[in-house]
Amino acid sequence: MNAFNRLVIVVLLIAIILLVIVVAVVPRESLTLVNGFLGWTQQGVEDYMTGSQWATFAAARVLVAGGIILVCLFFLWLELRRPRKKTVRVQKLAGGEAHITVDSIAQRLAYSIDQLPDVIKVTPKITARSRGVDILLILETTPDIDVPMKTEEVLEVTREVVGERMGLKLGKVQVQIKHVAFPRE
Repeated sequence: MNAFNRLVIVVLLIAIILLVIVVAVVPRESLTLVNGFLGWTQQGVEDYMTGSQWATFAAARVLVAGGIILVCLFFLWLELRRPRKKTVRVQKLAGGEAHITVDSIAQRLAYSIDQLPDVIKVTPKITARSRGVDILLILETTPDIDVPMKTEEVLEVTREVVGERMGLKLGKVQVQIKHVAFPRE
C-alpha cells in the first residue's frame, strides 16, 4: 500500500504543478476553457433531465457515483486497517506477559538452522497469527543432500527453537529447498 500511496501522491503533485503552470502562463484561456466545459456539461445535464431518457441518466448517475464511492471506501479501508502484528505473545509464562518481535524470531531461527551441516543460507519468513506463528523457511543447501532427512532435521530445530526455547505456539511450517549448483570440473 505504501508504494501505491507514493504513486498517487506523485501523480497528483505533478498534475497540480502542470495545472498551476498552465493557469499562470495563460490565465484567460484557461478560465475560458473551464467556463466552456462547465457550460457544455450543464447544457448536457439539462438536456438529459428534460429529455425522454431521464430515467437512464438517473440510473447511470447512481451507478457511476456508487462505483466511485465503493472504490474510495476500499482505498480508505486499506489505509485505515490495522497492520500485521510485529510481535508475538509468549505462551508459556506464569504471572506475566512477554512479547517477542518477529525479527528476533527470524534472527534466532536463522542462526540455529544455519549451524546445520549442508545448509548454506536460510531465510525465515515469520507470520504472526493469533494461534501462533507460521514459518516459511527458504533454505539454500548443497546439491547432494538427502532432502527428506534434511527437512526433518530443519523441522526439529524449528520446533525446538520456537516452541521450547522461545515459548511460542508453532503454527504451520513450510520448508522450501534450493540447491546451489554442482561444482564444475
